[in-house]
Amino acid sequence: MSKRIRGEGSVSHRPDGRWQGQLCRDGTRETVYGRTQQEAADKLMALRARKGAGLPRIDQRTTVRSFLLGWLDRKPRLRPTTARRYRQIIEQQLVPGLGHLKLAKLSPADVANLLAKLQQDGLSSQTVGHVRAVLRAALADALRGQMVSRNVAGAALVEAPRVPDPDPVVLSVEQTDQVLDALSDPSLRRLALVAIRTGLRSGEQLGMAWSDVDFSTRQIRVTHALQRMGGAYSLVEPKSRSSRRVIELDDPTLDALQEERGAQAAAQLAAGRRWKQSVPGLVWTTAHGEPRNATSLTHAFQDALAAAGLPRLRWHDLRAAHAGLLLAAKVDISVVSKMLGHSSVALTSRHYAGVSEALKRQASDSLAALLSRSS
Repeated sequence: MSKRIRGEGSVSHRPDGRWQGQLCRDGTRETVYGRTQQEAADKLMALRARKGAGLPRIDQRTTVRSFLLGWLDRKPRLRPTTARRYRQIIEQQLVPGLGHLKLAKLSPADVANLLAKLQQDGLSSQTVGHVRAVLRAALADALRGQMVSRNVAGAALVEAPRVPDPDPVVLSVEQTDQVLDALSDPSLRRLALVAIRTGLRSGEQLGMAWSDVDFSTRQIRVTHALQRMGGAYSLVEPKSRSSRRVIELDDPTLDALQEERGAQAAAQLAAGRRWKQSVPGLVWTTAHGEPRNATSLTHAFQDALAAAGLPRLRWHDLRAAHAGLLLAAKVDISVVSKMLGHSSVALTSRHYAGVSEALKRQASDSLAALLSRSS
């Protein structure tokens, strides 16, 4: 039997049936436990590796609940709506499902079981995917802070729920004209026209200030997005660094913005003292100067489409329609990605792969119709 090296540690069987590994080094003794001899040996090996690398011992007492709630409080740079959504997921799904467990002992099986239970309880695959994403982000910070030895919610250990791709929104030029013609309210029509022709996110468009519009160079600078939190509106940083971009404007978009500026000046004159701008200088305001509400905007848009007998669309679908029109015009995908403010071409390709396929089918159907008429 080979002699054990000092500081290597030992594994022994306990009277209660468990196995324990002990490591004595620098005058201190640390113990790990396992249900099997191999599990205890593996934990002992990990402990030796951490000690050898000079890393601190993982706190075995911290619970998932205390870590997650503390982690959220240490994320001051989150956008308000993102922080609210994270807190909702942590308090409603993660803490009830995993909060009682020790952070250091959290396993991939624990995470997989929670995700499966959430789906069985009726949560959508997309929502369950968001739950996993929040936990993965939190554990990534825990790993960087040397609080855990691995990220047990990572893609290599826990498979993400499959989210079915929604049907792509593909509008032809004629169909976009039909959508715009259905909007009898002039300001709503101008809002939709700018959305279709620029591909701005709703928050980016509603947060646009007149100082961001340069009529001489025919450009819009995307510098902020509008968010509503606790009933109050504020401007926040764009979604990502790549979201900060400059968008070139065509004649119809410039005309729409010029008309909106004139309409806003008339509205301010009519409102008089009732004109209040809680967020100064916005392009899109109510009759009294307040920011436009994204939810109310969507409802007005959908009501107008329904009255005209047109299919239901979300406001965000106008951004997808913009991407589809660019792809139909054979604009390179890398250019489309930059115009949309995506972080990568891969992201654009993934989001709009369905649009490309729909465009191919549309072209095939058009060719078949043309050939049938000529035969």
